[in-house]
Amino acid sequence: MAIAARARLSALALLAGGALAAGCGGTAGGGAADSPTAAKSSSTLAGARAITVVARQRPSARLEEWTLRTPALREPTRVRVLLPVGYGSDRRRRYPVLYLLHGADSDYRAWTRDGDAEAITARTPMIVVMPDGGAMGWYTDWYQGDRPVQPRWETYHVGELVPWVDATYRTIAARRGRAIAGLSMGGYGALSYAARHPGTFAAAASFSGALEIGSSDAWGERSANESRWRAHLPISIATRLRSLALVELRTGDGRPGPLDRRGTRPGCDACALERFLHRSNVRLHARLQARGIRHVWDDYGPGTHDWPYWRRDLRETLPDLVRALARA
Repeated sequence: MAIAARARLSALALLAGGALAAGCGGTAGGGAADSPTAAKSSSTLAGARAITVVARQRPSARLEEWTLRTPALREPTRVRVLLPVGYGSDRRRRYPVLYLLHGADSDYRAWTRDGDAEAITARTPMIVVMPDGGAMGWYTDWYQGDRPVQPRWETYHVGELVPWVDATYRTIAARRGRAIAGLSMGGYGALSYAARHPGTFAAAASFSGALEIGSSDAWGERSANESRWRAHLPISIATRLRSLALVELRTGDGRPGPLDRRGTRPGCDACALERFLHRSNVRLHARLQARGIRHVWDDYGPGTHDWPYWRRDLRETLPDLVRALARA
């Protein structure tokens, strides 16, 4: 990878996971898992069986944290799940699911620690699943040559975690009941997963998405593996988003904006990174527009690569996702 590209990737690793934001975790408590109330499909059960539960905690009334083991990953992995208010009161009701992805140099706690997801989703009738995707996992299976190797994040998230969630919670266990969204590296992951698995997700949203940055560690150098890179990058597979009920892109232009700290300098790191990623978001918007693919485009102008904007993005996107799944 060229030096300039490595520098941009290092900046992404520092900033995209919210390293500029402070936060703290919750305390843990126990609880019992839901029992499925309806028969599950054989494919759902097969994917769910790949996962072994290691531990379960309840940091708060709505928040559950699971430690899971999967053959797709070397080590146990964690996932947080936010349940809708009233989930335990009506055992017959089923809910749509939002898979909410974190950015680089971060983990499964980011959206509840720094993103205020618990408060933002308090009135949303939706289960929110926040998996770990690796600090620099890039929401993809990794390769040695042509051979898939661990970590296999895409295999785990789409092929195993989605079925496990459907087998564990009262979900609408179908495409029409699933949306995916994420910030920065997670914005890339949301659109890549939705495009590569249009039968799994009905809606997708990206916040300050790193839409044209891939991983040579995962896929090999681009010059020797162009087809693999093109098969994953949202800018290359944009037409496969056509079947979704909703595609949503939100981005700032890197200038200090109304949600930044007073006195933020125009040359700040979060300014430079958002400015760099803004260009790829504009290109994806133009490509979707040229191909007649309907989408929500929010180029909101001044705004940097930081949590105040992603919290606002989530608040503004949630109603759109709920409406889109209701129509799907």
